[in-house]
Amino acid sequence: MTETGNMQTDTRTRILDTAEQLFAREGFRSVSLRQITQIAEVNLAAVNYHFGSREALVDEVMARVIRPINEKRLLLLTAAEEAADGPLSIEGVLECLHRPVMDQLGTSSHQSSVYLKLAGRCLAEPEDNFSPKLIALFKEVIARFTEAAGEALPHLDREDIFWRLHFSVGTMIFALAHEDQVAKFSGGSISATSPEDTLRRLIDFTASGMKAPPTNAQAKPLEKARTIVSCLTATFALFALSSCESLSPPDAKGHTSLRAPSHWVAGNSYRPTQIPDRHWVENFKSADLSSFVNSVLENNRSLKAAQARIEIAEANARIVGADLYPQIQGGFSSGRSLQNFVGLPLPGVPPGTILSSRSNQFGLSLDLSWELDLWGRIKAAKSASVADFEASLFDRSTAELSLAGQSAKAWFALAEARDQVQLSRSAIATFTDTENAIRERFESGLEQQGQSIASQLLLAEADVATARDGMASREELVGRTSRQLEVLAGKYPAGEAGKSARLPSFPSRVPADLPATLLDRRPDLAAAERRIAAADKRLLEAKRSLLPRLSLTSSFGTSSDDISDVLDSDFTVWSLAGNAIQPLLQGGRLRANVSKKDSELELAAAEFEQSALTAFAEVENALAAETFLGTRADALAKTADLSRRAYRRSLEEFNNGTGDILTVLTSQQRLFSSRAQLLTVRRLRLDNRVDLYLALGGSFRPYSPPPEKEPRT
Repeated sequence: MTETGNMQTDTRTRILDTAEQLFAREGFRSVSLRQITQIAEVNLAAVNYHFGSREALVDEVMARVIRPINEKRLLLLTAAEEAADGPLSIEGVLECLHRPVMDQLGTSSHQSSVYLKLAGRCLAEPEDNFSPKLIALFKEVIARFTEAAGEALPHLDREDIFWRLHFSVGTMIFALAHEDQVAKFSGGSISATSPEDTLRRLIDFTASGMKAPPTNAQAKPLEKARTIVSCLTATFALFALSSCESLSPPDAKGHTSLRAPSHWVAGNSYRPTQIPDRHWVENFKSADLSSFVNSVLENNRSLKAAQARIEIAEANARIVGADLYPQIQGGFSSGRSLQNFVGLPLPGVPPGTILSSRSNQFGLSLDLSWELDLWGRIKAAKSASVADFEASLFDRSTAELSLAGQSAKAWFALAEARDQVQLSRSAIATFTDTENAIRERFESGLEQQGQSIASQLLLAEADVATARDGMASREELVGRTSRQLEVLAGKYPAGEAGKSARLPSFPSRVPADLPATLLDRRPDLAAAERRIAAADKRLLEAKRSLLPRLSLTSSFGTSSDDISDVLDSDFTVWSLAGNAIQPLLQGGRLRANVSKKDSELELAAAEFEQSALTAFAEVENALAAETFLGTRADALAKTADLSRRAYRRSLEEFNNGTGDILTVLTSQQRLFSSRAQLLTVRRLRLDNRVDLYLALGGSFRPYSPPPEKEPRT
């Protein structure tokens, strides 16, 4: 593996290690991708490249902990069943089920065990929907241990077996995660001695419960049995994906009139699967190319700028959404005032005397204001900001996809340029040999068919000079392209990159079924759809602005002329007020804003339709070019072969005195010209395949859009 490949492996492992520790310590809900990337010292693009999404990262973290435990469970069960004369005892079944967990704990203290911490987090953060990937890890374990327990306890039906295994696993998790509580609640008289002792007590306790008579319960319908299976799976999985109510708007493509075709005119058709799809680079089967693209996606400065735009959009969404909640602020006030009393008749005060009074006022308050979002105006504004945030995520994915395409094309260009330099060197050597052969004849005074060969010698010299010019041009292209690769990878352009660049063999043929559902496949179109959704929500916000606004204000605190009394409850003051405001006359501003937002929605829909048409054209053009470039490559390969044979024959005839030198000069020019063209067309075919991948939004792997984004009826 190359040094870059090792770096990518280290990056992936570093992300997993960091996420595992954070999830175990803080929980799934509390940890953001930003925390993970900051501690792991990678950018968000690296997380998205290696895992695709936060949910996929959680899956990978849990799978890394759970998979070895489940594999050992199955190995122990298989070995125990083979060693037993008959059905394995229930104690033996439970031993195989719980032993791998104890072995895992033996590598670290109970309190610091990642397994137990993740288990505790999963139990504290339940969820109804489990990752299919993780559920798949437990299918064989559940089936094998349910069958083994059923053979050991033939008096129990399948439902009782499910429930009791469920209780057994739950007991194990609680007992291990809270083992320290034994000493606490027993006043120190009892303490856990070792994991082995805990395992023996656990098996004795749960085996007794497993052997109990059948539960007297009525037969449950099929739906109930499925619920039990799901419950057992949940307990085995020891985790759940965290979720929260989302303000993301639904799919907004219903605002457009454009629909994807049922099939491509220039090809056939299939149904998609992941935004963005990053597997297409693997189709070129070049480890060096894949490592370089990975390096670009981790270090490119443009992606870092895209990440900054995502963080800006996220902050904007939070700022807008803050108006949904009460605004609370604390205040302290102090003042001193002087009041004069002129002409106020008071007994004993001479006429014309001006009386004055000085006073202090101190106050401490907690002020609350809250606009009640009765009509959903603020919620619509936040929903629009969330859609803008999602659009920025898709923009980053678009940048990733485009950058990967640029990197692959630059790699192919450098590989072709290097091959062209080698071809130019070969051409110079061949042309020089021909020149020397003609020069020998010229200096010997030999003529060609009674004519001087001086002009042919000049032509041969011109061919050599032209070949040298071509080689210099291609060497300059090698350096320029190498520097382009370094800039893409975020490095100084020293012209040293891509020394291992080679034109890979052409990937496999385009499948018969290609996705025509680009509207859910390409990240740039997904971003455009999110902008339609944002415009739609802003139109709703503008319409809701025509309705009355209801707000509450409240203040609670103390007020006194002595600062020492501000913390005395005897000087408490409070107020509570409600306000209702209905816009009446604003010069048509609100109506004009509704009209403006409506036009912006139409603009967003029209831009989406134009982008979609452009996307369709890109796919059709790439599919058509795939055929034409393949034909050209075959024709040029045949031309190069015929030119090679013609050059050899003409050279033999010239050496034998039966051929003329002009035929030699012409055939050698055609030979190297056809070879150079063949290299170029090979590179163009690879470039076009990259264009096809980009036009489709990724590789040929199928993809289904996330269900929460499916259009609502």
